[in-house]
This record gives sequence, C-alpha cells and structure tokens, in this order.
Amino acid sequence: MQFFLFKHFYPFPSFFQDSYTYLDVAAHGYSISYRPVGYSMFLILIHFITSSDTALVFVQYCTLQLAGLYLYRSIGLLYSPWKVVRNILFLVLFFNPLSLYLANLVSSDALFTALTLVWLTELLWLMHEPSWGRLIRQLVLLVVIFYIRYNALCYPVITAAAFLFTRKGPGFKIAGIASSVLTLVLGAMVIGQLTKEQTGVRVFSAFSGWQMANNALYVYPYVKVERDRLPSPECRELDSVVAAYFDASGPGRRGHQLVDTWYMWDPGAPLKGYMRLRQRREHTSYFTAWNRVGPVFSQYGFYLLSHHPLVFSREYVWPSARMFFYPPLDVLGRYNEGEGEVDVLAREWFRMKSTKVWARSFTAQGFVLGWAPALYLVLNVAFAIAALLLLLKYGKGEFRAAMVLTGVYFLVNAAFCIFSTPNVFRYQAAPLIWLFVFTLLAYHRVFSPWNPVPAARKG
Repeated sequence: MQFFLFKHFYPFPSFFQDSYTYLDVAAHGYSISYRPVGYSMFLILIHFITSSDTALVFVQYCTLQLAGLYLYRSIGLLYSPWKVVRNILFLVLFFNPLSLYLANLVSSDALFTALTLVWLTELLWLMHEPSWGRLIRQLVLLVVIFYIRYNALCYPVITAAAFLFTRKGPGFKIAGIASSVLTLVLGAMVIGQLTKEQTGVRVFSAFSGWQMANNALYVYPYVKVERDRLPSPECRELDSVVAAYFDASGPGRRGHQLVDTWYMWDPGAPLKGYMRLRQRREHTSYFTAWNRVGPVFSQYGFYLLSHHPLVFSREYVWPSARMFFYPPLDVLGRYNEGEGEVDVLAREWFRMKSTKVWARSFTAQGFVLGWAPALYLVLNVAFAIAALLLLLKYGKGEFRAAMVLTGVYFLVNAAFCIFSTPNVFRYQAAPLIWLFVFTLLAYHRVFSPWNPVPAARKG
C-alpha cells in the first residue's frame, strides 16, 4: 500500500548522471564500463520481462523489503529481543521512507543495499550455525555484490571477522576466508583482461585511478612536487599539465575546498586535459583513453599522497571524515536533480511517451529525508557507547560476536569512504540500517535484567 501511495506522488523514477551510464551499458550490452556492470545486467533482466519503469522501482523496493524481512526474522531467531524492540525494528525496516526513495532511483544503490544486508545477515548465521552451504551462499552473494559495486573489494576483511567467530575448526575458517579473497581476486583479473582486450591496457578499475588522482589534486597546491623524481615519464607529463592548470587558475583553486569529485569530471580540470592530450596523440576513442590514463593517475596520485601524508590528512582526510559522519543527501535531496526532463536514452529504454517527467514536489524528499544524516551521526556515537557498555557488562557471549562483526563492518566502510571517495548519504543506506538494528539490540542487552536464550538455540 505504501508503495502505491508513494508512486501517486512520484509517478516516474528519479534519474541522475550515473543512471544514464548504467542504461547505456544495458542498451549496448557492454561487458565493461566506467562503473561495475552488475546493475546494468539487472536492468537487462528486468527489461527482458517488462520495459515498465514502475516495475523496475517495484522490484527494487521488494528487494529492499525482502532483505529487511530476512534480517528481521534472523534477529528474532538468533537473539530473541523483547517485543517492544521487535516492534521498533519492524517499523524501521518496513516503513522507513528511505527505502522508497532509494528504490525510486535508477541506480545500483537499492540493489547494493539490499544484497549487503542479506550478506551480513548470512554472516550472522555463519557465526551461529556454520555450514558449508552457508559458506557457499555468502560467497555467491559476495561475487554478485562485487559486480554491482567495487566497495565489495574490502568485504573479505568483514568475512574474515565472521569466520574467526564460527564454531568450526581451522580448516573451515581458512577455507571461508581464502575463498572470499581468491574469488574477488579472480573477478578483478577477469575484468582486467576484458579491459585489456578492449582498450589495450590491463586495468581492473580505471575509475580508482581517476579517484586517486582527484584526491591528490586537493593536496597539490600545498606541496612542492619535484617533477624529476616522479616515478614515470607519463607522471611527469601529467604533472606539467597539472602545474599549468594551477598556475593559470590562480589563488581561486588554491584555497581550502570542499572535497568532491570535481577534478574527475570537469572538462576544464587537468585530468580531463591530460586524457584529451593522450586521446589526440594515440587516436583512440574517449572510453579507451579514459581507461588508458587510469594507471598513470593511480601512480601519480599514490606518489603525491604517500609522500605528503600530513598534508593529505589535513586537506582531504579530515574534510572527508566530516562528510562521512554527516553525509549530504546529494541526489536524494531533490527529485530528478530538480529537472523536469530525462535523457532520450531513458525514454527509449523504458518506452516512455516523452522525455517529460514530473512529481508532486521536486523538493519534498529533501525535507522527508532531512533527518537521516543527523541520525547516521547519532548512531555512530550511540553504537560506540553501546559496544563499550556491553563489553563492560558481559565481556563474552554470542551477541559479542555480532557486535564485533558490526564494528569491523563500520571500520572497513569508514576507511573505504574516508580515504577513497567523497561520501554521500545513499552510500550509507546499508550501514545506517545495520547500525540502527545493532545499536538498538546492544542497548536492549545492556539494560536487560536477564540475558535471553536465543530461540534458535533452544532445545
């Protein structure tokens, strides 16, 4: 019922720049792209059944709801919380507006959030009732998540924490950890080989190179780069383009800036300038040139960041950390980025009557979700306090393993987001839900006069 009420106010899905990248890959059947192609494969699957944009949003919403149901049922079976706690979890998991707005985005966020929650829940079961079947299931989920978003590259660290708490011998634990790492390494190698075949350069993710160079350029105005010490001729050529850009831009680009991905995407920025230089010289397509400069950007960015860690911490890490704990709503703040039209690609893919789209309000979702970044900040603090209180009260116990898993997930996610890419709220949908669940459960355990026996353990 809430879905159909929501669609009354938002008859069309919301699009932004990433949406058209995913649609382009789906429309042409590309095997590699600027971003992982898993979500584009999902779009193809839905399109094979129906071209309806409403159907896509509905499937994404159902995916989130089913993930919430699996988590909710598992919490009840494993930890037997009080009825009032179960009721709060039920309301939050199934009646929160975030799920509706995430599902309404033509983006990988809803699918990534849902599968991450299912994967984390599967890890809970692995810690409590380990089996080879569960090991294989979490491995399959990990691979699918990896092809949707490369954040999953750091997920084996979380997997390792879960397997260390399993009630199985060392062979099972080693197999679980090693298979998770090996599977993602093989996946990265396959993508690297596909990229080499199509662009001439073996690179797993050129996007990562662009991101690293983007981050390094926030450091550049505050350090002295000795060009002759750069690690390659390509890096020295890139540095000459960067230096010319900052010399021409004057003090305007040298002041303290809000960290974002501006240097990656702006046509006048030095990274695009260097790419165009290579493109003209090598007579390649835009996509080929974009991939070929990725390794150079990685090398250049790593050199600057590793040689100037204090400046990097001050100019990038600290602002990025503030953004991580209080992320902007970004595309969730306005419907369709405030535009009343979509690209012709969206019209053709979804067989819309025109490129015109509308909503009852283009800005209401910014008010509806305005509380979410503050809640995320509060949950981070509340979880840390709850974990400490729980440790002081119990020290050991089955729920302690779940708290450790949650803590590792939080730390890994924080490190990835703070050091690699400027954070926006939609990236934190899964952590927000997971933190809420386990912060609530932790306070329930801390203030419970007794420690209930999990239903899954009775008998």
